Amino acid sequence: MPLTLKKCMQEAAELNIHVFGDLTFRGDCNKEDSDLASLFAHVRFNHPEYASLIFHPETEMPVNGGGSYAYHAKSKAKGRLDGLADIVCLPIAKNAPAFVCELKRVDISKSLASKKRKEHFLNQLHLLSEQKDHGAFACVALGYDAAVEAFEQYVNLYKA
Repeated sequence: MPLTLKKCMQEAAELNIHVFGDLTFRGDCNKEDSDLASLFAHVRFNHPEYASLIFHPETEMPVNGGGSYAYHAKSKAKGRLDGLADIVCLPIAKNAPAFVCELKRVDISKSLASKKRKEHFLNQLHLLSEQKDHGAFACVALGYDAAVEAFEQYVNLYKA
C-alpha cells in the first residue's frame, strides 16, 4: 500500500502532533529555507529576549564530499539527531517546556513529494511525539505564517 500525504496527516493526528496551517492549500509558496529565515527575523525583531534561545539545528548532510557513510557515522556519534525539527527554542521561562517545530512548505504536498520524504516526515513525527511525551511544545508548521502562529502561541502560554 503506497504511503500517501493523507496517511502522513493521519499519523500526525494519531500522535497528537498539532499542524499549524492550511493542509488543503495547493499552489505557489516559498521554499522552507526562506520561511525559516523570515521566522528568525520575526523572532529577533519581535522577541529579542528569546533570540539567544531559538535556533535551527543543521541536520542535513553536506552535498560536497560529506555525504559518506563515515561522515554520517561520525556525525551521529557526536550527537546529531536524525529528524530533529527545524526550529528549536530552549525554555523561555523557568517552568516552560522547549519548543520544537518542524517547518514544511505552505503547500505541504511540495515538501512531501516523494516516498522518501514522506517516510522521513513520519520519522520526524515520531520524534516530535517522543519530545512531546517529555513535555516539549511539539508541532508542525506549514510556512512562515503558521510558524509565527505556533511560536506566538508558545510565547503567550509560557512567557514569564
